[in-house]
Amino acid sequence: MMMDRLHDETVAEATLGLRTLNASLAEQTLRAIEGIELTVNGVVEQIPAANRRSADAFKRLEGDHETHEFLKARASSLPQLEALSLIAADGTLVNFTRQFPAPPHDLSKRDYFLALKHTDPGHVYVSRPVKSVATQEWTLYFARRVNDPDGGLAGLVVGAIRLSYFERFYRSLHVTPGSGISLWWRDGMLLARYPALPDKVGTIAISPGVAELVASHEAGIHETPQSVDGQDRILSFLSLRNYPLVVGVSRTRGEILARWNDQALVIAAAGLLSAVALVLMLWAMARQFLAYETANRALQERQQAVEARNVAEEHVRQLQKIEALGQLTGGVAHDFNNLLQAVRSSLHLLERSGELVEAERRRALQVASQAVERGATLTQHLLAFARRQRLAPAPVDLGAQVAGMVTLLERTLGSTIRIRIDREADVPPALVDPHQFDIALLNLAINARDAMPGGGTLTIAIASLSVGEGSKGRSEGEEKEIGVSPALAPGDYVAVTVRDSGTGMPPDVLDRAFEPFFTTKPFGQGSGLGLSMVHGLTAQSGGGIRLESHLGLGTAVTLYLPLAPADSRTDTPDAATAAPPLAAPLAAASDGPPLGMSHVLLVEDDALVRMANAAVLDEAGMMVTEVGSGEEALALLEADDNLSILVTDFAMPGMTGADLARLARRHRPDLPILIVTGYAEKAALQDLGREPGIRILSKPIPPTALIEHISAVL
Repeated sequence: MMMDRLHDETVAEATLGLRTLNASLAEQTLRAIEGIELTVNGVVEQIPAANRRSADAFKRLEGDHETHEFLKARASSLPQLEALSLIAADGTLVNFTRQFPAPPHDLSKRDYFLALKHTDPGHVYVSRPVKSVATQEWTLYFARRVNDPDGGLAGLVVGAIRLSYFERFYRSLHVTPGSGISLWWRDGMLLARYPALPDKVGTIAISPGVAELVASHEAGIHETPQSVDGQDRILSFLSLRNYPLVVGVSRTRGEILARWNDQALVIAAAGLLSAVALVLMLWAMARQFLAYETANRALQERQQAVEARNVAEEHVRQLQKIEALGQLTGGVAHDFNNLLQAVRSSLHLLERSGELVEAERRRALQVASQAVERGATLTQHLLAFARRQRLAPAPVDLGAQVAGMVTLLERTLGSTIRIRIDREADVPPALVDPHQFDIALLNLAINARDAMPGGGTLTIAIASLSVGEGSKGRSEGEEKEIGVSPALAPGDYVAVTVRDSGTGMPPDVLDRAFEPFFTTKPFGQGSGLGLSMVHGLTAQSGGGIRLESHLGLGTAVTLYLPLAPADSRTDTPDAATAAPPLAAPLAAASDGPPLGMSHVLLVEDDALVRMANAAVLDEAGMMVTEVGSGEEALALLEADDNLSILVTDFAMPGMTGADLARLARRHRPDLPILIVTGYAEKAALQDLGREPGIRILSKPIPPTALIEHISAVL
């Protein structure tokens, strides 16, 4: 009975895990496909009205290189989007992202063309999987009809995704041994799988019983003794809403029951010992009692070991979730910064388009510029939470830094809140980015103000702290608190405590205080990134943070920042003099060549940012050569010695901007270089930023500042 119960519990636990993973993977697969559908719909909406008037007018897009570049820019924004195509009403290929001009392909026999030739369903049509003529890989096509004013067929917009994209995505998940992840067409055709089965893709690689279950149910669990790879598996499947696709997650029964088999051996061994003890009881009651006590103690120790392992596994899962969220946030911030750079450069061109600009247009431009600045501020908060912002740490006297902030804090908090500074004598300088510290202190002060609507006292205390080898970085008080996160390593720190006399936090709010985008403020009055940003700053600086609160008694937030090394402390601990700036101060270009004689090599993988920056530099009178990768730029540098300056993005696939700068300096030691970064690991640019002739700039950078930096280094 006990063995059966353990068996059933093991299978039930594994089934629940399969369902949870299945739901997550189905949602991520759906998001990838919906992204392609949105891109195809966006291309349809942006086709000029002049080319929608008839099939012949649509076909004239065949020789339009601007349309080709537009399609390439849209395709490059989605990693899963393999290609975008425009197809004429007679089935010929009009424009294509992979090649310009488009090759003379006849696509009139494709199922998506036949389905949309005479009928407009009003939405994107998903084709059955076929092998691509160009790549010979299994591919799904997403087609949308473009109508002329009379409702007739003018042409089609088609997006393509290689099914091998999903195999690579599933491989990157590092699932448990014995697991399998599959993507099927609704009739059971295998589209992608990990572990890979290349000879099964494109076939009905599913047993008849499972095929009927998948075709008639949206979701379910099935035990199949003969799966696609011939193994006995437990399968969870889930259909994608609005699409004829099914995501399946399975695991071999052998891997699922491996732990149960071990338990069965232990219990069987215990049973054998009990049987022997029962026989020995006839000969010696004392030995039987001793054997019973030994078996009972072993069972208790085994149970304790299982519980300890479960706790450790849950802790690891939580750490993985936090790390994954940090990576995701850093990636979102990088892409957001690229968009902000393109917007800022375009606004610059609009502002200089003429002196007689209408007042309404100027107000609109002003609002757009303010939106860019707010977006840049939000990006800095995201990067701080993700620990991907580029810090400029320097020895800073935090007592003096806080004292210099008092006037600003008084204006921000209002007259009903009294500010008290409690500073220990002889507190050594801390190693921190002074600008980011000011932002963190201001965020904490604003949170304290909101917690004291009727007024009160804000106390800022600065003290030194030493953590020994035996300390775990947690306080010993009885108040409800969150311990230091992350735990402090042994060493010396400066502790800055911001304490208010406000309402305090209930336990459920206190537990979630560091979660990104979590806020108790009314909608529109807080992003929920304040404490997350402060947490990211302290962790990236090598310190920690502690949060403690009592309902009705107030809240205290303590920042622990490491001491500056003794050899880096100067007589003037001003951070501005000690920290290397993100970009060196602008200097007048007195002896360099005029901008009109300058030849700029512009390297940027994002097509929108590259086109916008090239237009800005061209308007300033410079000669600009554009490339989309570090490899192309290196080839041009080796072939042309007349290039005046290299302006490159940092985060690019393949060769990064830092790699390109080092290789370029080997060929042209005197070549000025500007590296523009949306986000970067600070170690990657720490040494380069100190070299003469190399400047590190942060996106989004105003066009005028970009031109001034180029002028200064020339």
